[in-house]
Amino acid sequence: MQILVLGLPRTGTQSLADALEQLGISPVYHMREVGKQGHAELWMDALDAKTNNLPWTRAQFDQMLSGFQAAADYPAAIFPAELLEAYPEAAVILSVRSNEDAWLSSMSLTLIHHHHASQRSSATHKQLSPVASLALRYHKACWDDDFAKNGRALYQEHNAKVRQLAIDRRFLEYQPGQGWAPLCEFLGVPVPEGISYPRSDDWAEYKKKVEEELRASGGTDSAT
Repeated sequence: MQILVLGLPRTGTQSLADALEQLGISPVYHMREVGKQGHAELWMDALDAKTNNLPWTRAQFDQMLSGFQAAADYPAAIFPAELLEAYPEAAVILSVRSNEDAWLSSMSLTLIHHHHASQRSSATHKQLSPVASLALRYHKACWDDDFAKNGRALYQEHNAKVRQLAIDRRFLEYQPGQGWAPLCEFLGVPVPEGISYPRSDDWAEYKKKVEEELRASGGTDSAT
């Protein structure tokens, strides 16, 4: 494990993961790997251990992360202390937004909106996939299933915790839009010539659809 990207979702983690792979740090374990690798139940076990203040060791993390050179985004990023203890050799990147309101808005229009829709669906469809079950547990563990009330505090606390935990580590705090330069300097590699920094976002179309619906209704998302 070379790099731990410990920023929360919607802080440019997917673009950052793609950038790392372009720079030769590959493969990167990102949210999309959970379903592809069939790891949802393992991450739920890890979340149970965290919730009950039980250890989760390197050998246990290796069940999900073995063979990956970096980890980014949910669910890995909600285990900063555990991952830093498990992989003392790894450098740390904390991805953050330019301001808290930008992050809150982005989350509300994507993951939180989708979560509320999933909750409504689960009320009539009792059988959830492991990935859906993990998502429900994630929202409960992170902000007690009330993002509007607790999201901002969680963002502040998480970032402060990562900064403190990484105080003696190779550490970079990185914002979307900063491009290749700070990342390449941190990694000690040249800036790719003629290649734009990735702008990847699996949620882009979802967010666009939600924004259009809100404009049409003249309303605001209940998660904001």
